[in-house]
Amino acid sequence: MTRDPEIHAEQCYLDAAYERLDDMRRSAARVAEGYADVRRGGTHQARLERDIATATTRRRLAALQIGDSPLCFGRIDLDEGPRYYIGRLSVTDADQTPLVIDWRAPVAEPFYRATPVAPMGVARRRHFLTRGRELLGLDDEVFDTEATADAGLTVVGEGALFAAIERERTGRMGDIVATIQAEQDEAIRAEVAGMLIVSGGPGTGKTAVSLHRAAYLVYTHHRRLAAQGVLLVGPNRIFLRYIDEVLPALGEDEVQLSTANGLKPQLTVTGRETAFVAKVKGDFRMTTVIANAIADRERAFPRDLLVTLDGHRLRLTSAESARIIERARQRRGTHNERRPLVTRLVVDHLIEQFRQSLIRAYRRDVDLTAAEAEPELELEPEELVDVSTAAVLARGGTPPAEWQAELAARLRRLPDIKAALWRMWPVLSGIELVHDLFGFEALIRSAAGGVLDRAEQAALFRPRSAGLDDVDWTDADVALIDEADSILGSPAGARPRPRGRRRADQASLEAAGRVVDELGLSGYTTAAALAERYGAGQEASGSGDSEPRTFGHVLVDEAQDLSAMEWRMVARRCPSLSMTLVGDFGQASRPGALDDWDDVIAAVESTRGGKASSRLHARRVVLSVNYRTPAEIMEIANRVLAAAAPGIEAARSVRTTGAVPVFEAVRADELARAGARIARRACSDPGTVAVIAPPALHRPLVAELDDVGAVADTAESIDAPIAILDAVDAKGLEFDHVIIIEPSMLVAPDAAGLRLLYTTMTRATQRLSVVHAEALPEALEPGAVPA
Repeated sequence: MTRDPEIHAEQCYLDAAYERLDDMRRSAARVAEGYADVRRGGTHQARLERDIATATTRRRLAALQIGDSPLCFGRIDLDEGPRYYIGRLSVTDADQTPLVIDWRAPVAEPFYRATPVAPMGVARRRHFLTRGRELLGLDDEVFDTEATADAGLTVVGEGALFAAIERERTGRMGDIVATIQAEQDEAIRAEVAGMLIVSGGPGTGKTAVSLHRAAYLVYTHHRRLAAQGVLLVGPNRIFLRYIDEVLPALGEDEVQLSTANGLKPQLTVTGRETAFVAKVKGDFRMTTVIANAIADRERAFPRDLLVTLDGHRLRLTSAESARIIERARQRRGTHNERRPLVTRLVVDHLIEQFRQSLIRAYRRDVDLTAAEAEPELELEPEELVDVSTAAVLARGGTPPAEWQAELAARLRRLPDIKAALWRMWPVLSGIELVHDLFGFEALIRSAAGGVLDRAEQAALFRPRSAGLDDVDWTDADVALIDEADSILGSPAGARPRPRGRRRADQASLEAAGRVVDELGLSGYTTAAALAERYGAGQEASGSGDSEPRTFGHVLVDEAQDLSAMEWRMVARRCPSLSMTLVGDFGQASRPGALDDWDDVIAAVESTRGGKASSRLHARRVVLSVNYRTPAEIMEIANRVLAAAAPGIEAARSVRTTGAVPVFEAVRADELARAGARIARRACSDPGTVAVIAPPALHRPLVAELDDVGAVADTAESIDAPIAILDAVDAKGLEFDHVIIIEPSMLVAPDAAGLRLLYTTMTRATQRLSVVHAEALPEALEPGAVPA
C-alpha cells in the first residue's frame, strides 16, 4: 500500500530528529563516563567540581532518555510562514538550528492555546499520532483558511485529543503533554508569583495541569527554582507511583514528590482514628492548643530554688524565675533558640549571688585592720576558694574572665541547676510535645481549656506509650507535630554553634562560586544552591535536628482534602507562598477538610503571622470540560454530586461510549465472588481494571483473583492486571474499567461519604460496574433525579 505523502514527509523529519537525539545522548554519555573516571580525593574545589559536573551531565542524560514516549507532538504553521515542531524537549542539529522546540518554550505556546477566536498567528496546527518512533497519523486544525491555501498546506486528521483519551490506560498516568487544551494551558503558563487555584470537576485535567505546570515553571524559571526546588504534594503513595514517570517524560526530574504526611519523613504513620478525632486535630483551633501546650512548658518555679557551691548558699526565687521566663518570651526566635538565653539569665543571677556571698565571706573573715596586724592570717579553703579573686571583688574590681567562665560552667553542671532549667524551659521536639500532650488529660485541659469543648478535649486523649518509637502516629498527628516544631525550632538551636562552622560554610560558598564560573553554569544555578547541595550545607541538612526544607514553588493536587493544620504545614515549606492548588470541593471527603477556597487562602495566609497585612494574591482558573469520564457514567455520578454538594456545578462531559453503568445485586456472601467475576471478564478487554471495595473484602478479592495477578493496597497495585483499592487510595487515579463493591460499606452515609462515592465513580474512563448486597445510596437508585 502506498503511504500517505504527508505522513511520509513528516516521518522523514521525525527520523532526522530522533537521529540527532541519539547523537546528543551519546555525547552526554561520554561526558558522564569521563567524570566517572575522576579519582576520589584532591582539593575541596576539585571534589565539588567533579560532583557538580557529574550530577549535571547525568541529569542531562536522564532527560534525553525518553524511552518509547514520543519526541515530537506536532507542529504549528504561522501566518507569516515559519513553522515550528513542538515536542518533549529541545533538539537541535549540528549547527544548533532547532529541529524540535521544547513544549515549555514561549514560541510553543500557540500549539496549546490557539483557538479559532484567538488563533495567535497560527494558520494550521498539526498533531502527530505516534507509537514509539512510528508516525501513525496526522490531525490538523485550520485557523486561517486563506493562509493555509496560500502556503499549499494539506489538511488531514480526526481529532488528536479524543484519540488520546480513548486510548487504553497503562496503569501509569499517560502522556498528556501533546493534548493540553487552551484553558489548561492558561493555568500551566500562569506567572509564578502568588497563588494559582485550579478548580474543576473530575476528568477536567487538573492533575495534568499540576504536572505540566511543575515542568513549565522549572524550565521557565530555572535559575530561581533549580536553586530553591519545586515540591508536588499528592494525596497518597499510590498516586505518586501513578505519576512518577510523567515528570521525567516532560523533561524534568528535579521536582520532589511527597504526600502531606511525607513532609515529616522521620515519622511513620501506623495508627488510625475516628473521623471525629481527625476532624478535631485538623481544626485551625489546634494552633492555639499547640501554642498553649508549649507555653505550659515555659514555667516559673512553684517555690524558691536553693543550691550550694563551695559553701555558698545561692537562691533563685520563684518571682525571679517568672521574670526570666517573661524576658525570654519577649525575645524573638523559637522556643529552643531561646533556651541559651534562659540558661544565661539563670546562671548570671546565681553568679551575682555567688559574688556577693564571696565578698561578704571575705569581709567577715578578713578584717582589713587585723590583716595589717597579722599578715600571716589564712582562710580555710572550704570557706573561700580563691582569696585573690575575693579580694579583687571586695575592692570593686573585675575578676579574671577565666574565673567567671569556669564558675558558670560549674553552675551549669550542678544536677539541681540542670533539673531547674529543664523545669523552666526544656529543650523539646514536636514529637515529644504532642506525645506528652495527648498522654495526660491534665495537659489537654490546660492547653485546650476555653478552646475546645469537653468532648473534643476527651477525643484527644490516648494512653501514653512507653517510648516515642512505640507511638502509633496518625495522619492528623503529623501536621500537629509540624506545628509544634515550627514554634519549638530544632533542638540543635539550643546548642552553641560549632566553632569554625561559619568559616566552613563561607569556604564552600566561595568554592561553589568558582565552579559556577568555570563550568559556565551561571544561567543554570547559583553558588548558594550548589554549596547547599554538595558542600557543608548538605551535611548539616542531613542531621535529624535540621530544619524542614523549603521550596521556591509548591503544587498541591487533590487540594480539597487538606485540613487547616495540613495547609499550615504545606505553606511553611514555601515561604514565598508561590503555590499552585488543584482540586474540586465536590470531591472533598477527608475529615477536617475545609469548605472552600477562601478557607484555604485564610489557612495559608495564617502562616505569615505579622506579615499578613496585605491580602495574598490568588488567581483562579476553572476547568469546565470533562474529557475523561463518559457521559453515561457522569449522568449517574452527577446525581450523587447534587446530593452531596448542591452548590458545586458539574463539569460538562464531552465523551460518550454507549456503555451504560451496570448495577448487580447479590447476596452478602457473594460480594467478593461477583466482583472478581466482573473483574476477570474485564481483563479480557484492553485497558486497566480496578476493583474499589471496602478493606474487609480486599483479602477475599485477592484470593479470588490471585491467578490473574491482582494486587491490593500498595503502590505496586497500579502496575498489576487488577488493582484492588479502597475509595481513599483511588483518589487521583483513573482506570478503563472500575468495579465498585458495596457502596454503602465503602463510604460513610454522610455528605463527605457521598462526595467520596462521586470521586470513586469518576475514576472510570470507559466502563463502570457496581455490585451490592445492601441498599444503594438514594442518589444511585434507578430513577433518582438530582435534588
